[in-house]
Amino acid sequence: MTSKQIQALVYATALGDGMPAHMASLIQWQSQHETDDYTSNAFKKNNNLFGYKVFSGSKWQTGKGITSSEGDPYASYASIEDSVHEPTAWIKRRQHKGQFPADLNKIVTPQDYAIWLKACGYFGDTVGNYVSGILHFKNKDTLV
Repeated sequence: MTSKQIQALVYATALGDGMPAHMASLIQWQSQHETDDYTSNAFKKNNNLFGYKVFSGSKWQTGKGITSSEGDPYASYASIEDSVHEPTAWIKRRQHKGQFPADLNKIVTPQDYAIWLKACGYFGDTVGNYVSGILHFKNKDTLV
């Protein structure tokens, strides 16, 4: 599968999971950032688009994948779509708990998105670095 085909699949899956179009784009760019444009070992070996580690209760993870640099296993997914379902469900759980905007149209920019993700403990990097990574792929996007 080409990068462009994976981008389209990520976008379509996020839309199918009920994400508005702008959020589906943010999730697509996030997946490119997290996998270095779908070249990471976690993606190539485990269909893991977002760097998720194994956790109990996930209905999409199929088990342990390769070991991360932190020494714990990345989650393995049966498909790209299953990997996309993980963060969309994560967002919906945070919405239900009042930790993410009920109206996702309030998240407009990559910075807005990164601030919400960081506030919920999604990533350990700085917001600025995470935004830069998402913007890098937004600016290269030919699907928009």
